Amino acid sequence: MKRLEKRELKVMVFGTRSEMGLNAATMVSRILEKLLQHRDEVNVVFAAAPSQDEFLDALSKVKDVEWHRINAFHLDEYIGLPSSAPQRFSKYLDKRIFERVPFRSVNYVIPAGLE
Repeated sequence: MKRLEKRELKVMVFGTRSEMGLNAATMVSRILEKLLQHRDEVNVVFAAAPSQDEFLDALSKVKDVEWHRINAFHLDEYIGLPSSAPQRFSKYLDKRIFERVPFRSVNYVIPAGLE
């Protein structure tokens, strides 16, 4: 890993996407652990994009976070896709993290007309 700093901007450059995802998951899990020391539960919003694949995979494997105290939210959803469409962001997050981690709750964005 290579670190660059310019004033308050800190950049980390990794050799592989897997290494980057693991580092990001480690950072997020530490933040969650600190937040849970002072709160009964924490809300986390997850984005659905291929750029998140390695991060979500690594995060879903972290065992020392009290996932049962975390409410998961998905960020956005396509409009006009039927609820069964495999392209939906909710399906992406189900497969990559929501079905792999025992969250307190999982909350979806449901566009009007798709209830």
